[in-house]
Formats: sequence, structure tokens, C-alpha cells
Amino acid sequence: MLGVAVTALALGGCSGGEARAPNPTRALDERRAIEVIRRAMVQEGAQPVPGREVDLVSGRKVRIDVGVQNRAYGVVYVTEEDAQALGAAIPPANGQDEKLRIVRGGPDGAIRIVLLYQNNYRYDDLIGESHERTTISAERQLTRDVQDFITYARTQKFQ
Repeated sequence: MLGVAVTALALGGCSGGEARAPNPTRALDERRAIEVIRRAMVQEGAQPVPGREVDLVSGRKVRIDVGVQNRAYGVVYVTEEDAQALGAAIPPANGQDEKLRIVRGGPDGAIRIVLLYQNNYRYDDLIGESHERTTISAERQLTRDVQDFITYARTQKFQ
């Protein structure tokens, strides 16, 4: 009987009260993301150039947010609005442990475009006592993804 009472007390003592709700999050703003993308390209030895509109192989138009000088590839930071507008013309967002999504554009499909989905770069609102994901960590993840794409484009010898 004493063993049951001790076990009940031990289990009761383990509960930390009510479960804490996750901190509210928001995605990196598009303007800030483009700055991060440009900086990541420079760090990787690529020269960023202003974006341009291109036709996807699917027939829809997309705006490359940041291109690479003298290269036929670039980056699109896909906001929620972009994703809704493009619909089935682009693949769904990749998960955290999945490969980045690359689509083709241009008349012959020679332009490679990496799609970096805004919802993959979230941070908490700085509300409360603890931060689960800071702005810095979201920007680092975006930087890493851009640099991974640039490295991949070079190794695959994209134009």
C-alpha cells in the first residue's frame, strides 16, 4: 500500500502543470528575406542581380527575386500569396528534412529556379520568457538553403 502511495506522489510531482502553448510565430518578411538571400549569395562567391519575370515550363509566370550574374538560375522567395496565385504550377512546399524544390523556366527550360517557401523560415514573436526559434535562426536557415542551392548549381554545372 505504501508503494502505491509513493508511486502516486512521484507521478503527481512529475506533472509540470498545464502544458505550455507554443509561442506564436511569423515568417520572415519578404524584403528582409531578399536581403538575406543576396548576402548569402555573396558569401558563397556568387554575384546577385536584380530579379526578373520568367515563364515557367508549366506556362505560368514567376518573378525571380534574386538572380545570379551570368547564370541561368535564381531564387524565388515564395510567399503565401505567391503560392496561392501559382497554385498547381509549382510543387508544394518542402518539409524541413526534404530537398529544396527546383523548377525550370524560360523557353527551353534552361533556367533553374529554387523555390524557398516563406513558411519554412518562421520565428517566434518574442512574446513570453523563452524563444523557441529566433529571427537569427530563421535567417541562418535561409542563408544555408541559398548557399546549398548555389553549391548544387555549381556542381551540377547549371548554365
